[in-house]
Amino acid sequence: MKNNNNKIQKIPPFEKPLFIMIITFVGGYMNGYTYITRNNILANMHTANMSKLGINIALGEWLEALHYFIPIVTCILGAAFSKLIETILINFNFKGDWRKFALVLEGIALFLIGLIPSSFPDIIVTNLVSFLMGYQLCLFRNCLGVPFNTTICTGNIRTVGLFLFDALDKESNDSFKKLITFTILTFSFAVGAIPGTLISLALGIKSVWVCSFILFLQAFWIYIYEKKV
Repeated sequence: MKNNNNKIQKIPPFEKPLFIMIITFVGGYMNGYTYITRNNILANMHTANMSKLGINIALGEWLEALHYFIPIVTCILGAAFSKLIETILINFNFKGDWRKFALVLEGIALFLIGLIPSSFPDIIVTNLVSFLMGYQLCLFRNCLGVPFNTTICTGNIRTVGLFLFDALDKESNDSFKKLITFTILTFSFAVGAIPGTLISLALGIKSVWVCSFILFLQAFWIYIYEKKV
């Protein structure tokens, strides 16, 4: 019985609230980054992009519609790329969890984005970010056994609403704990946009390196966990 209890307690870090909160913070930070450094463009607002795509098609504004279609496609490609990385690493018997390498890869990519001058076309940079946010979206999809998204918010807001009902209906400590936990996780996206905006105003394009550093630390966190288990 003792061994079974130990196994239950060994939850990987990437399913724990603090880890997911930090990764979600990065998603919000990146929106603040592109908004400030790339002419008020939010690279990770695909519900709005879908709506604007349809609206512009209806109005016959084909070039404008393309402007919203491209980031949707790059996000899709980013999600597919994350699955490709997972498949390659598993097939080659990568030591430890594949997400560790995937985080390092994303951190390097964001570092390189910080080297792209502000004179470079905004559409290329924002779509690179959109690609990486689609990629990150597929790396971590659960927290405490509950589905959660680290780069988009609509589904998370729905989850908070459902936990609010449970908390009011059941009035148990567990239901209130879940409500508080997932409310904090959901709003960590908005919290991330605050330093994403302020640091970008101060440092410009290189402010994205903050996210690179965070992702490297997250990968190291997984590495330390794997050394202990």
